Amino acid sequence: MKIAIAGSHGVGKTTFARQLARKLGYRYIPDIVRKEAPKKGLVINEKTPPEVQFYFVATQWLLEAKTPESWIADKSLLDYLVYGEIVVKEKLFRRTIRELVKRNADYDLVFYLPIEFPMMQDGLRSNDEEFRQVVDVRYKKTLKELGIKYIIVSGSPKERVRQAMRYLNRK
Repeated sequence: MKIAIAGSHGVGKTTFARQLARKLGYRYIPDIVRKEAPKKGLVINEKTPPEVQFYFVATQWLLEAKTPESWIADKSLLDYLVYGEIVVKEKLFRRTIRELVKRNADYDLVFYLPIEFPMMQDGLRSNDEEFRQVVDVRYKKTLKELGIKYIIVSGSPKERVRQAMRYLNRK
């Protein structure tokens, strides 16, 4: 099973993905932005250059393609599509990212985390709450456009995992 965690930055995707992967005994695909951006000095906010966005899309695609099932992706190709469509101005880059994601975002399940609490500042991601809201709105729009069904989980980190487990146990 391939599970993608979706939602704007700072909603708790990493915490949720790690806890759910542990509970299910699945492999965990980490957030490559947090891992790679600081080491390489890459910009990851409203001003992310198209080349950087494309680098992250390609890296995520490779991780997802090479990781044996079953896994949970903290960030997925969907994240890079959503952010790319907001921050990348060049149409060619946007079209290329969208096509790559449409061809490869083959998830068995997508859990969506809404914005429910203030973002913890990490010095890496954008602190702009308005941008965060823009991402949230665009995320839902993009999922609808792609015909991707998702399950919303909300509440505390423990409550989100409980909701996900209840859903998985019903399947």
